[in-house]
Amino acid sequence: MKTEAKESMRSIGKVLGITLAVYAGLRWLFPLVIPFFAAFLLAKLLNPLVEKLENKLKLKRSIWASLLVGILLLLLGLAVFFFLKTLVEQIKNVTEHLPVYRQQAGTFWEECCCRIESITGIKAELIQSRVEQQIPLLMNHARTNMLPTVMNGTILYAKNTFVFLGVCFVVIISTILILKDYKNMRKTLEHHPVGNMALKVCRRTYEAGGAYIRSQIIIMIIITVICVAGLYFSGNEYALLAGCGIGICDAMPFLGTGTIFVPWAIIELLQGKYMLAAIYTVIYTICTLMREILEPKLLGNRLGMHPLAVVITMYVGLEIYGLWGFALGPLSYILIKEIYLIT
Repeated sequence: MKTEAKESMRSIGKVLGITLAVYAGLRWLFPLVIPFFAAFLLAKLLNPLVEKLENKLKLKRSIWASLLVGILLLLLGLAVFFFLKTLVEQIKNVTEHLPVYRQQAGTFWEECCCRIESITGIKAELIQSRVEQQIPLLMNHARTNMLPTVMNGTILYAKNTFVFLGVCFVVIISTILILKDYKNMRKTLEHHPVGNMALKVCRRTYEAGGAYIRSQIIIMIIITVICVAGLYFSGNEYALLAGCGIGICDAMPFLGTGTIFVPWAIIELLQGKYMLAAIYTVIYTICTLMREILEPKLLGNRLGMHPLAVVITMYVGLEIYGLWGFALGPLSYILIKEIYLIT
């Protein structure tokens, strides 16, 4: 009995020690090594292609590594350029039509006041006058409080932009250097006890990360199809574009379909379009239920975790790590489990 108790205490102590080490690593060390971790993952993805090109065309690895990373960078740059170009054009279009939108907003506000009058009995003119009296106060409050916030935000944004560009530069250079000497670096890690253990843990984490991404893509496609179909049957002429946009929003933990459908349904309700409001509410409900059902099931099967364990690790991760805890929670669990089994 004493031996079993000692073994249990030793196992508990081992789990607690690994848990603290994983928490400290993800909390403080991981942000410092993210550029090199990203470079290693990118090198791992590009290495098979580099090897094929090296064997067929007999050029140095460094040349192919630089060329492939350069092509990838060019494609990403073009994608960002066209995205920003489209965004600027749309902002310009909105600015040009601002008087029309202001008139439409005024008409919409009058309709809302009339709708409130029909429901509550409060005169629409009274509601409009009371709101108009508060507008100057709100404008003054916005000028007083928003200007410093905008200035501070602009400085922070500029600083973060330079930091991001610096990180991208480090990732690019590191990827080229890792690809250049990929085989030797991998052999060195495999023959070192700590390096070999790290590779095993990273391999499992990489597989789990791939499973997570695949699961999110599957869920996003299903949600997108539901949104497109629902909007199409509601008579929305931009069903495909809007549905794809909402599907992408749903994949982001800080947005989701509710960010779009809930305000949309409220606006339609205030305008007296009860059928559209009901349709948007139903679409939102179906999307939410599908994510709640599919996410634990798909992630649990692919991560080797019970669906309840996935939900628990996500919740604990959000409480401990903040916004990115939805991913770092399951990752922490996998790291703790793999390190425990290996050691």
